[in-house]
Amino acid sequence: MPQFRPFRGIRYTPRAGALSELLSPPYDVINPAQQQALEDQNAKNSVRLELASGGEERYERVAGLLQQWLAEGALARDETPMFYVYEQRFREGGHPFVRKALIAAVEAQPWEEGAVKPHEYTMSGPKVDRLKLLQATSVQLSPVFMIARDRAGTLAAFIDSVMNSREPDMSGTSIDGEEHRVWAVEAGSYEMRQIAPLLAESFYIADGHHRYETAVNYRDWRASNETLAPSHPARFAMAAIVAASDPGLVIRPIHRMVPKAAPPDWQARIGDTFEVDHIKLVGGDRERAAELSLLLEPGTLVAINLEPGQVHRFRRAGGALRGAVPSGMSEEWIGISPNVLRYGVLEPLWGISDDDLRAGVVSYSHDVKEVIEFLDEHPHGVAFLINPVSIESVVSLADKGERMPQKSTFFHPKLGTGLVFNPLSD
Repeated sequence: MPQFRPFRGIRYTPRAGALSELLSPPYDVINPAQQQALEDQNAKNSVRLELASGGEERYERVAGLLQQWLAEGALARDETPMFYVYEQRFREGGHPFVRKALIAAVEAQPWEEGAVKPHEYTMSGPKVDRLKLLQATSVQLSPVFMIARDRAGTLAAFIDSVMNSREPDMSGTSIDGEEHRVWAVEAGSYEMRQIAPLLAESFYIADGHHRYETAVNYRDWRASNETLAPSHPARFAMAAIVAASDPGLVIRPIHRMVPKAAPPDWQARIGDTFEVDHIKLVGGDRERAAELSLLLEPGTLVAINLEPGQVHRFRRAGGALRGAVPSGMSEEWIGISPNVLRYGVLEPLWGISDDDLRAGVVSYSHDVKEVIEFLDEHPHGVAFLINPVSIESVVSLADKGERMPQKSTFFHPKLGTGLVFNPLSD
C-alpha cells in the first residue's frame, strides 16, 4: 500500500496579493486567452509557474521566479510538516457541489508495484515537459488528483473534523467562479493515528497521470545522481486525496468529433450492434446544446451529422461490436461508453485505429457547446455525445489492471493550482 506523509509546503503570503488573484487551473486545461487573463490578474499568479510562455528557457525562468518570490516574501515555506485539508465549492448542471480532499505527499512508485493505480493511458509529450520543469525547479507546482476507497470512513471523518474545528487558513475564488478553502494542519502523532487506516487502502489516479508519472521519473533521475533516503521528499508526489464516496466526485463525459463525413452505408457497417432512432430537434439554435444533452440516456450515445443536419440516438442491441476489440478484456471494460463508441462505431465507419487516435484524427471536448462549434467549422464532420464513465467503473477497472483509453474521463472541476507547492528538498 502507498506511504503518505505531511510535507513542508510553500504557500503564498499576503504580500503576493489576494488568493483569488493567484489561483489558476492546471496546465492542461488552460487556453491562451485564459492564460493571458490569469497573468493580468496578478504578476505573481501561479500560471506564470505552471504554464510559463516561451521555449526551452522557460524552465529556468520559472525556477528563477520561485526563488525571487521566496526572497521577496511573496512565498514562504511552512516551518513544520503539514497536511492540507482542501475544499472546493462549485456548480454543475445548475446544482451546487462540495468536494473535499487531503493534500499530502504520497510515495511515487511505478505502476507495476500496484500501490497507486492508473485508470487510463497517457501521452508522452506532456511528461517530457513536466519533467523538464520539475528538474529545473525541484518543486511540484500542482497536486495529483487521487481517490482512496476509504472503506472505514477515516479520511472523510478526519477532513470533516478539521473543517468543523475552525475557519480556513486560506480562501479564494478562482477565475471560473469556484470557491477554494484550505486548512493547514500540523501533523503530530495524534493526526497520524487518526488517518493511519488509510495506509491499508489502495489509491487511484483520478486526474494527473502525467504528473504522477513525472514524479516517478524525477525520483529515478535524482536517485541516479545521489542516494535518496526512504523518507526523502524527492520520493513523493504531492496529491489531493478524495474519498471514493465523496458526493463532489463529478465525472463529465468527453465527447468525440470526427472531421470526416460518414460513409453512406454507415447503418450497414454497424450491423446489429445498435438500435438506431432518428431524433428530430424541436428547439432553435440557442437551445440546441441543452436539447442534445437531454437526449443522452443511460446506455445510449448521440450521433450528430451522420446524415447532414440529422441527429440519431444509438442504443446497444446485443450484437457484438464490429471493431477489433482487444482479447482478454472484461465485459465491463468493453461496455464503457468510450470503448463502445471506439469499437462499435469509429472503427467500423472510418477504420479508425489506436494509431489514428494517437495521431489526432479524433477531437475531444466535454462541452456540448464546443461540439456544436466544431460542427459549425466542419460542416461535413460528425460528432458523438457519450455518457460519463462512473466512479465505480474507474475503481473496478483499475483494480483489474484494465486501463481505459486516453480521454475517457474528465473529473470536474480541476484542482486549483497555487494553494500549496511541494519542494522536493529537506
